[in-house]
Amino acid sequence: MSSKVDDCGLQRLLGPLSRSEFERNVFRKHPWARPGAAASEAMLFRWRELGELLQSYPEPDVLVVATSKLLECEAPRRPSALKALMARGIGICVRHAERHHLAVEAAAAGLARSFGTSVHVQVFVTPGGTHGFGWHYDAEDVFIVQTAGVKDYYFRENTVAKRRSGEERFDFSAVRRERTPLQTARLLPGDCLYLPAGYWHMARSIQDSLSMSLGVHT
Repeated sequence: MSSKVDDCGLQRLLGPLSRSEFERNVFRKHPWARPGAAASEAMLFRWRELGELLQSYPEPDVLVVATSKLLECEAPRRPSALKALMARGIGICVRHAERHHLAVEAAAAGLARSFGTSVHVQVFVTPGGTHGFGWHYDAEDVFIVQTAGVKDYYFRENTVAKRRSGEERFDFSAVRRERTPLQTARLLPGDCLYLPAGYWHMARSIQDSLSMSLGVHT
């Protein structure tokens, strides 16, 4: 099987929803999810491919994270080392993963062509029954693709902490003041969730989970 995703960009993720409808009614307005939208990514980027990514050269940029905290420990370079971390309830985040694996690169390239802009990918590995990062928001629109395991996502509109131009660090503690309705989505392998820029979100794994977050700079 080819390592390249059979990619038709944004429209493949949208399915029966037209791009014009998406841009008119969803884009930069509210979250949207579609079961099975990212079946190609789920098929072509699983645990074996993650192992290939971790062992790639140059070394990927890996954060080690557990229960909302970044940990000062050596990033795993082999599946066995990652498995040992996960047994302790510790996960990882691989930044700019599109630079290290063809399947991830293809997924990013499809969206980049659709939007005519750059797309970067973060890969998240989270042990079952835990969460990695806590409540936060991103400066870009994101398409979350679940490729293995089951994960519950929680999200809500951000009305209390807007990003300012040139701001390097965001005030995620402001979520304590947020009163907008809480929304949830359970993602299975192949499912996709879109979140507009600035939306609060966090996730908790039901099973050992592998997912990609594709950030679109619009």
